[in-house]
Amino acid sequence: MYTVIIVDDELFVRKGLRGLIDWSGNGYAVIDEADNGDDALDIIRKERPDLVITDIRMPGMDGIELIQAASELAPDTEFVIISGYNDFRYAQQAMRFGVTDYVLKPIDEEDIIQALSKLRVKLSDKKKRQEASRLEGGEKQIEALIRGELKEEGLRDWARPWLAAGASSYSYALVEMNVAPPWSREEMLPKKVQKEQIREAIRAEAPAFGAPVIYEHRKSYGFVVPDLYGKENQKDLRRFLQGVLGRIQNGDGVEPRIYAGHSVSSLEQLQASYGSAKETVAYKFLKPDDQVLLHADIAGASLYYKYLSHEAQRKLTEAMERNDKEAIRGAIGAIIDEFQRERFSPEAIKTAIVQCVLETGRLIRELQGDEKELRHMEVVISWHDHNITLNQLRAMLEAFSIEAAEMIGGLTRSSALGVISKVKQYMDEHFHENINLKSISAQFYMNAAYLGQLFKKTYDVYFNEYLLQLRIEEAKRLLRQSDLRVYEIASRVGFNKPDYFVTQFEKLENMPPTEYRNRWK
Repeated sequence: MYTVIIVDDELFVRKGLRGLIDWSGNGYAVIDEADNGDDALDIIRKERPDLVITDIRMPGMDGIELIQAASELAPDTEFVIISGYNDFRYAQQAMRFGVTDYVLKPIDEEDIIQALSKLRVKLSDKKKRQEASRLEGGEKQIEALIRGELKEEGLRDWARPWLAAGASSYSYALVEMNVAPPWSREEMLPKKVQKEQIREAIRAEAPAFGAPVIYEHRKSYGFVVPDLYGKENQKDLRRFLQGVLGRIQNGDGVEPRIYAGHSVSSLEQLQASYGSAKETVAYKFLKPDDQVLLHADIAGASLYYKYLSHEAQRKLTEAMERNDKEAIRGAIGAIIDEFQRERFSPEAIKTAIVQCVLETGRLIRELQGDEKELRHMEVVISWHDHNITLNQLRAMLEAFSIEAAEMIGGLTRSSALGVISKVKQYMDEHFHENINLKSISAQFYMNAAYLGQLFKKTYDVYFNEYLLQLRIEEAKRLLRQSDLRVYEIASRVGFNKPDYFVTQFEKLENMPPTEYRNRWK
């Protein structure tokens, strides 16, 4: 409702105006009236109404003089003039002082409603501009406050409404909007919208104090919390901030957290409260379940800069090498537990994750892969640039590690296929030499058992069986196409003992070498 006072020296005109118009239905509330300019000026000085409807001709101070005097006392007050004199000269003079409209007596209801409607648009636009200007100026004042640069006069202006209402202490609070994980495809809410959500949440919890000023930090939003905010609803600081938090959580994937600094007795000390709020944020991973965290909650606690243990790193690496998703999740759970148990600082957590990323990159490069092709690589490198909860940090590490494990598995299979193909090619060319599984595995730098398993898996035949097939097939060719003796053929195809050759030949062909030769003669 916009506030109105009516000024006219005729009582029936004032009462008539009150009864003629549905003021509340048109967005106005008549808060007072006066029968002369002097009394009206006193009311304007005290009430600062949005609108004054005044007659021009009154005894003593007339309407034009009233407008002149009031323009210095209440420059934001608007005026509508009513007069029984159809005198354009008065209208011109009034318009020079910024009068919104001029209505003639006898007052017509439609005329006055039209004037009020036009003025309501003007007042609304003005209020929006004033509010925007106030909030913008307030952000600059907060910046000066937390830098310790606001002068005494500015402090008095800032604190006047709160001091008048009985404020005795202040805290600085930081809101983190932990939105959708940075690797998701979800649209993030614009910062302007986030700020407005926070502003509306605070205003809903402390409606008597209007729209609060929200200062945009690099990764959070800050605001001053006078103790009045809690007193209004018989709430302490924690319960007040929990109420604000509950209003921000709107089901759009937003996970807000609020961190409050210690209480200070004056705005001059707000810089210290801001510093303790930032210190409180550093404990977010140590106390992940506390959606509202006060500086008092971390009193006496310490964080440490430590390196991730070799054992935790090794378990994750081995799980990725095996491409074992459950083992990967278990290894990451152990890493998260170590962060909390050993009270890792945010910088130490950042270093530990970099350590994991570097080791993963090394594994991939050893297999002739490129870790930059991982979809989650950029995210896991830059995660600390986002507001992220501990659960989101865990999910990010899991997504990255599982993706990397799949790449490592693929590269390993590809690499193994390449090696096994070379092994087979070598056997095809050198089967007549003294070779076996052990000698070839050593030549190709592979474990003999693993090579045997991989050969069987790839070609569906055991290594020794394939080697025997190669030798017997060549022996059959020589038996058909040459007059070499059996012992000479055995030597040529890689058998050191002719008797063993005859035994193996008969096992595969169901006849001895001599019978095979005779059948081809």
